[in-house]
Amino acid sequence: MSSDEPLNIDTPTVTTPELAVTTPELEAASAAQQAEVETPQRRLQLNPIGGGSLMSVGTESSEDKALAEAAAIEQLERGPAQAQFAHQGGSTVEIPRDVELAGDLEAEIAAAIQGEAQSAAVAEVDPSKQDLPEKGARLQGVVQSIHADDVFLDLGFRIPGVLQLRQFEGSEPPEIGSRIPVVVSKVNETEGLISVNLPRGKQSPGGNWDAVETGQIVDCVVTKTNKGGLEVTVGSLRGFMPAGQVDLRFVESLDGYVGQRMQVKIIEANPQKKNLVVSRRALLIEERKEKEVGFWETAEEGTTCTGTVKTIKDYGAFVDLGGADGFLHIGEISWTRIAHPNEVLSEGQEVTVKILKLEKDKKKISLGMKQTSQNPWSGAAEKYIPQSVVKGRVRKITEFGAFIELEPGIDGLIHISELDWKRVRKVTDVLQDGQEVEAKVLEFDPTRKRVSLSLKQMREDPRKAEMEAKAKAEAEADAADAAAAAKRPPRPGNLRGGIAGSSGGGLFGNPNDFR
Repeated sequence: MSSDEPLNIDTPTVTTPELAVTTPELEAASAAQQAEVETPQRRLQLNPIGGGSLMSVGTESSEDKALAEAAAIEQLERGPAQAQFAHQGGSTVEIPRDVELAGDLEAEIAAAIQGEAQSAAVAEVDPSKQDLPEKGARLQGVVQSIHADDVFLDLGFRIPGVLQLRQFEGSEPPEIGSRIPVVVSKVNETEGLISVNLPRGKQSPGGNWDAVETGQIVDCVVTKTNKGGLEVTVGSLRGFMPAGQVDLRFVESLDGYVGQRMQVKIIEANPQKKNLVVSRRALLIEERKEKEVGFWETAEEGTTCTGTVKTIKDYGAFVDLGGADGFLHIGEISWTRIAHPNEVLSEGQEVTVKILKLEKDKKKISLGMKQTSQNPWSGAAEKYIPQSVVKGRVRKITEFGAFIELEPGIDGLIHISELDWKRVRKVTDVLQDGQEVEAKVLEFDPTRKRVSLSLKQMREDPRKAEMEAKAKAEAEADAADAAAAAKRPPRPGNLRGGIAGSSGGGLFGNPNDFR
């Protein structure tokens, strides 16, 4: 190889690969950036991280935020002592492991945390703020406000109650702050309202079936009767009331209800079948239950009250006192003796009675009707004095005599032997039922409550007059005989019989001749 030839040296080409420096922080940041691109950006908030530590998230960009999160997670994995938070400048700030606080401050923080936890627990288990009432529930509401035709109430739940103001028709509207009893008719969570009604509040639905529902109290008009009950109209809707739902007791004739307007309760509303069934009995039962509670709270023995005769039996009558039934024995109906209660009472009659005995545990009430009037025997001794004359009416006739009603509650007896001076075979031969008579009082016994009367003592004994006339005639005859005897000539002194001028022998000769 000559020196003039160029020297060709094959110099190998050295390719230096790029240095790929990878660290755990960069890998985590890259993964966070990729996730940030794929998912929408989240709202900034305080997020719990790891074992209860908190990461303060600022207003940095998404890239910085991802880097900070990755760095914080790595530092937490290394241990609580090395935990760091990244901030916007890219540097980190170490969080001290332990921070010493004053004892009073630590106690206050612990008490506050415990109090908040208890409040949260109470709020979670408070049923009045979470559970809603069921339909038909009876509640007490406090009037919060009145707006237009609606009354808003606080029922103790998370949503208020609303009541129609027209349900107070005929009475004073409520005042704000007053408490009123209501019944839940509908719970609407969507609107945030609980529709309620007064226990006796009525509603006025129109011709829309959506406006009527079971449990509503409405007005209806009876149009006519049919075999099973009454046909009624509720607004413009046609309804039916079964015969058994008209009243608390059985009603034989329903004709008297035609044309009447009455309050009823809807017990069935079926828009698909156009079926509307109402009941007056259900409303009366509810009203009776409300009155019963008030009656037993105020009823006492010895009080006087007004009731209606409900049922009549042979031994007495049951009286409706408006919430409870009492029994009136036949012996307590009148001071006068009666054979059957229907002599004085009739079903549906309004009477005034007195509570004689009250058994609240057994729900039993014993009544007296005669006690509401004065006892006629209290002053009878001054009226019915023996040998005095009284007036009365024949009330009852028996085989042994007749009972005379002298006044309500006092009867006198005329025995059959005191009807006439002559013998009487039948009482009806002398007296008739209902006849007005005058009699003489023979005896008055206040202990046995008996008055003995006599009808024959009102006139003299006709036999006495006959006897007196006979005695007078006999006396006159005796006097005439005595006068006639006085006018006769005197008798001869010695009358021996025989013939005048005889030898003195006897009428039948000389007695010596028969010796």
